[in-house]
Amino acid sequence: MNNIAVFCADVGSIKQNKFGWAASYQDGINSSGRSIEKFAQSIVDQLLASKKVAIGFECPLFVPVRSDPLAVNTARNGEGNRSWSAGAGTGALATGLVEALWVMNRVSENLGKCPKATFNWLEFIKTDSVLLWEAFVTSTAKGTGHAHDAEIAVSHFKDSLPNPEKINAIREPEVFSLIGAAALRAGWANNVKILSEQCLVIKP
Repeated sequence: MNNIAVFCADVGSIKQNKFGWAASYQDGINSSGRSIEKFAQSIVDQLLASKKVAIGFECPLFVPVRSDPLAVNTARNGEGNRSWSAGAGTGALATGLVEALWVMNRVSENLGKCPKATFNWLEFIKTDSVLLWEAFVTSTAKGTGHAHDAEIAVSHFKDSLPNPEKINAIREPEVFSLIGAAALRAGWANNVKILSEQCLVIKP
């Protein structure tokens, strides 16, 4: 597991300095910051160094697909009272979606190619792919700022190794993947099945 670089972005208004990120590299080296450009370039640097890269975004990355009309926009299983469809959740969802797409596009531009995205931990371990995951940092788990929230998510992810799927916080039988749509748009995926796949959710 020493070859994995774990990144996380706490999404928010870039103009208002509400974007923060953190990363943990091998041998316990960590970094963090507030620049989305530096975040993307740091990902590129790790990919160029042949590291396995896992990228998290602190916002809802998928929504449930329900047949019951009364449950269409209710909380995902595991969210509790922090529903994706509440005010804060929808704001983070929209902001995070465009920022995630920007990051993927910038990584591809600086790397000179489009990485292959996956949501599956075993596929990530066995193949040359980038793991996309959702961070869910709320309530008493939150830190003192945006970069600190990202650090908390990264630390929790690292603590869950070698199998972060065992602490997956949200499980839905059917989903619409927004990060999957972003991956398709960015060229990080080419199979529309990714739109129906849930990513890992890490909730400290």
